[in-house]
Amino acid sequence: MNDRKIKTIVSMAFFTAITFLGIQAFRIPVPAVVGTPFIHFGHVFVVLGMLLQGGRKGAVTGTAGLVVFDLLNGYVQSIPQVFVETIVKCLLVGALFAWFRKRADGDQKKEYQGAVICSIVYAVLNIFIEWGMGILGLVLTGSGIGAAVAASTASIPATVFNAVFMAVAVSILYLPVKRIYQRVM
Repeated sequence: MNDRKIKTIVSMAFFTAITFLGIQAFRIPVPAVVGTPFIHFGHVFVVLGMLLQGGRKGAVTGTAGLVVFDLLNGYVQSIPQVFVETIVKCLLVGALFAWFRKRADGDQKKEYQGAVICSIVYAVLNIFIEWGMGILGLVLTGSGIGAAVAASTASIPATVFNAVFMAVAVSILYLPVKRIYQRVM
């Protein structure tokens, strides 16, 4: 195995582990009508991993870190949703960031702006997917559509807060983490 492959494997293992630890070690419960949401660093590391490694590797590491957390903490019922939505968000936003990076053509300021925009896009996608999946989950378990929409909407503030926290944290951490990542890789 060559040095590049080893570094890639180590990088992917690191982002998987740090995503897991970002939720496991730091979570603040938030009251909600649907589910048991909490503020955490998990999505911060999912997005940083996606921006630095690319959409495909970021999808793998982000999904793996989130799924390991769910497996070890009693959220097994959430795994299918987490699996699909994390892959979709990382692939879409990863492709968007690749476009921004290519367009920046080495201009660090433009690349950073692209990273910030992509973290906001990921946050918005997360809010709408969580809202929609909340409705779907309630309807599938017997709620009427009106009650499901009301309950899912009532729980959205926790998701919005988490999404804003993630976008702000990524905006602050992207440049210093990128510098470290480039030195190591």
